[in-house]
Amino acid sequence: MKFHMPEYKIDYEVNKPDPYPLLSEGMKKVIDYQAEHSADAFDTNCSWDELRTKYVEERRFWNEGGPNPFKTVELTVEGPIGPIPVRIYYPDDKPQHHALVFIHGGGFTVGSIDTHDRMMRSVMASSKCAVIGVDYHLAPETKFPVPLFECTAVIRYFHEHGSKYGILPDKMAVGGDSGGANLALGATLYLRDVFGDNDYICALLLYYGSFGLMDGPSWRLNGTSLDGMRKGDMSAYISYYLENPSLDGENPYFATLNNDLTHGIPAAYLCCGSLDPLLGDSQALHNILALHGIHTEFELVPGVLHAFMHYGRMMDEALDCLKHSGEFYASILEE
Repeated sequence: MKFHMPEYKIDYEVNKPDPYPLLSEGMKKVIDYQAEHSADAFDTNCSWDELRTKYVEERRFWNEGGPNPFKTVELTVEGPIGPIPVRIYYPDDKPQHHALVFIHGGGFTVGSIDTHDRMMRSVMASSKCAVIGVDYHLAPETKFPVPLFECTAVIRYFHEHGSKYGILPDKMAVGGDSGGANLALGATLYLRDVFGDNDYICALLLYYGSFGLMDGPSWRLNGTSLDGMRKGDMSAYISYYLENPSLDGENPYFATLNNDLTHGIPAAYLCCGSLDPLLGDSQALHNILALHGIHTEFELVPGVLHAFMHYGRMMDEALDCLKHSGEFYASILEE
């Protein structure tokens, strides 16, 4: 009897359950709407330029409505490769505000302060604080670590010069969704390790972030064409963002779970859906922070996919998490 290894091709999707029957009613409404109006919006089997165009068009509908700011201010902050566009949302006419620096997601390749406009306005309303949106330069034109440096530069700028815009220098929050959550935590750690000071950051708001896991139960069970989070989609984003994925993929300011998380971490609110492949990242981060006595709150939302917080026009779950995260920051300010 002779034994041999047959030829094989790994199919990462074959063992995953059909997510549709597992979705919440609100998430089903979103998926049904997307199937009719933007069925291939998240398919990465196209050029990155086309992917950006599809993403912008898909997000346009979801950004309608929501809370209105008292005013917005557009400016630029000087960064390592040039000016970084920034938008400040003010909730009222008070002369001074505590502020959240919000970093948008989109796999480091798509997205902007425009595609995440309603999300930022919603956190502004629930926290009653100013929200500072960062339009960092996107991959593949700009690769890691430049976007990390840009987000760090914006945080430092408003800590040092925010009084010109009515922003209080201390008790700032940093947050973001998906890749933006990755950058938010990475920048907070970079400020601690390189500049020796992140004490003025009192809260992290991290929505379904990527913190360095590339496998595990949630990766094996979740992520389909419905949310554009298949293994191939994720590999495409990583290849766009990292110059050397095998080396940079372990960098502790990208794979932040590889960093020292025992100190210098502010209170953290984490939120993730039960059907998100990045669920394991949030669970691991929450458990590590709790182990080291860091104030952390983790909200697990059943029956929802990645990026669900965009869909407040149809989903109460999105509105709830945006409300809870803003209230979390407000509660830290009261301590």
